[in-house]
Amino acid sequence: MINRPRYVAACCLFAAVSPLRLAAAGPAAPLPAPLQSAPPPAQAENSAKQSGTETPAPGKQAATEQAPTPDQLLARYIRALGGEAALKKITSRRMKGKFEAPIQQMIGEAEILTASPDRFYSRVTIPDQGEFISAFDGKAGWSRDSRNGLREMKGQELENMRRSSQFQHELRFREIFPQLRVLEKSLEEGRPAWVLEATPPGGSPEKFYFDAESWLLVRHDSVQLTPNSEVPIEHRYSDYAPVDGVQVPRLLRHKDPNVEWQVTFTEITQNVSLDAAQFSMPAAP
Repeated sequence: MINRPRYVAACCLFAAVSPLRLAAAGPAAPLPAPLQSAPPPAQAENSAKQSGTETPAPGKQAATEQAPTPDQLLARYIRALGGEAALKKITSRRMKGKFEAPIQQMIGEAEILTASPDRFYSRVTIPDQGEFISAFDGKAGWSRDSRNGLREMKGQELENMRRSSQFQHELRFREIFPQLRVLEKSLEEGRPAWVLEATPPGGSPEKFYFDAESWLLVRHDSVQLTPNSEVPIEHRYSDYAPVDGVQVPRLLRHKDPNVEWQVTFTEITQNVSLDAAQFSMPAAP
């Protein structure tokens, strides 16, 4: 039998690792209004023709549209986020928000800390259930909650955490997922999106859905490893807003066969000073 509070929080912790990597610079403050419709990056006519992604003329069949290559798709994604230079300026970030699982009638708070090159810490606090913590310090992955206590990650679970904790995930996509192929163009919540299949070394294929107009990531499908099972996971990213020149998804929605939840991020800061000890696994009591 699944322990609902622990399972929901564990899923939230895992989802926050990948691919939510973006945050705002400067002091914590209310974030700007959401980006309603981000235009695609400007493309020269010859470049568009060579890539096969020029907008079809009126009446032209969509079926004749040529799919972008994986490298073209990723390049447009990075440009849509704000560009390589802007992403490289970020060395750490703190994200805070509201956690909600409506069906389970659970509301709590979420906090995520990330730092270069591969450190991650996430905490979900749910009234009457306590804290659910998951972290990676560059070598060791661990979790802690009131029911199971302190637990060290091992095997494939640790490898998944290690891969997902890479700070500049977007810029290292090819390194993290050596096998890439564009599968198709599908509709995601009424908008066209290109589907990229990405396979890590020794891992299962994952799917990333990029909006065909804004080129931003809108969905990520993967399999989450828990101590007792493998669970197919669907994550959706929306409510993008420009913050310090970088597009940030402020709404994360999660769906799997057991539960649905969402986190609305309300406070995001970057290049903040973080205590390295916070990422490290504490000594057993």
